[in-house]
Amino acid sequence: MTAIRLAVRLGALLAALLLAVGITLAALALSSEFAPSAYEQVATRCFEGAEPLAPGQAFTVISWNLQYGAGRGQHFFYDGGEAVAVPAAEVSETVAALVAALGTMAPDIALLQEVDRGSSRTGLIDQLPAYSAALRAKCEASTPYHRSPFVPHPLHQPMGRVDMHLAMASGPRMEAAVRHALPLLQESRLRQLFNLKRALLVAEVPIADAAQPLAVAVSHLSAFSKDDGTLAEQVGVLAQWMYERPAGQPWVLGADFNALPPGDNASRLGAASPAYRGAEPVMAALLAARSNAFPAALAPEARTWMPYGSAEADRKIDWLFYGGPLELLEARVGTEYHDLSDHLPLIARFRLTAASKASATGEATGAPSATGEPPI
Repeated sequence: MTAIRLAVRLGALLAALLLAVGITLAALALSSEFAPSAYEQVATRCFEGAEPLAPGQAFTVISWNLQYGAGRGQHFFYDGGEAVAVPAAEVSETVAALVAALGTMAPDIALLQEVDRGSSRTGLIDQLPAYSAALRAKCEASTPYHRSPFVPHPLHQPMGRVDMHLAMASGPRMEAAVRHALPLLQESRLRQLFNLKRALLVAEVPIADAAQPLAVAVSHLSAFSKDDGTLAEQVGVLAQWMYERPAGQPWVLGADFNALPPGDNASRLGAASPAYRGAEPVMAALLAARSNAFPAALAPEARTWMPYGSAEADRKIDWLFYGGPLELLEARVGTEYHDLSDHLPLIARFRLTAASKASATGEATGAPSATGEPPI
C-alpha cells in the first residue's frame, strides 16, 4: 500500500510539475509574442544624396521573394522535405549571389519579401545591409512579419529565432513608411503565437514639384490558407489600398500574393492545389479593375514559382500592379535568376506622366461601383 501511495504522489507531483512548466512556457510565449498594431509608422533610413524623382523620369522597379537567402539546395519541411536550417556556407554563397544579381539589375526601387534579419535558420545574419549596398540604395525601410525569439516547430528540428522582413530599398528619396497589418490565418491561438503576421508595407517617394508622391507598397500574403477565407481577405485589403490612392497619385504594388491567375486550374498542381483555393474570385475582380504589369498571366513565361529541384517555374503567384499617371515601358520575369530563390523576380520599367484628365478634375482613378464599394 505504501508503494502505491508513493507512486500516486509522485504521479501527482509530476503532473503538477508539467502543468507548471506548461503555464510558464505559455506565459513566456505570450510575453514575447510579436503583436503589431493595425497601423504602425516604420522608420525610413536615408543616406546623403537621396533626391526626389523628377517629373517625367523613367525608373525601374523589381519585386522579388528572396526565400530568406536560403537558396535552392535544401528541400524544406514546408514544401514536403525535412530541411529547416541552411548550412552557413550555403547561406553566405546564396546571399553573395543575390547581392550580385541585385547589383546587375540595378533597379531604382526594390520591393523585397522574405529578408532574414537575424534568424537561426540562416546563421543569424542581417541580410538587408548587403542587399541595400548592392542596390546602391539611398533609402531603406523594413518591417517584420515573422518574428519570434523561439519557434518550436517543426518538432524534429525547431526553427528557433526567426526575424523575417518585408523590405524596400530606393535610390530616390523615400519617406512616410507605414505598416498595415493583414488578417491572420484561421488557426489556434497557440499557432498564432509563433506564426507569421502578414503585412503591407507602404512608403512615399517624393516627386519634385508634384502635388502627389509616388506610393510604393510591398506585401507577402498567406500560403497554406486552405480556403479558410484569409487569403481572399488579404487580397481585399491590398485591393482597398489600391482603390484608395488619391486622385492623380502614381503608385506601384509588388507582392507574393500566393494566388494563381483566374482560369488557372489548381488541380494540375496535385497535392499543392488546396493551398490556392478561394482567392480566384477576388483576384479576378482585382485584375479586371487594376493595371497589372504582366497581363498575359496564364502564359508560361509569366510564371514565377519553382518547385524544389526544378529550374522552371510552374505557377504564377507573384504580381506587380500599378496605377495613376504612370506609363509601363516594359516588364519581364527574370528567368535567368532561377538558381537563387524559389521565386523569380518581376522587373518593370515605368515613366512618370502628366496626371490624367480624370485626375486633373479631381475624380478618383478607380471609381466606386453603384453601391459605393470599391470595384473589386
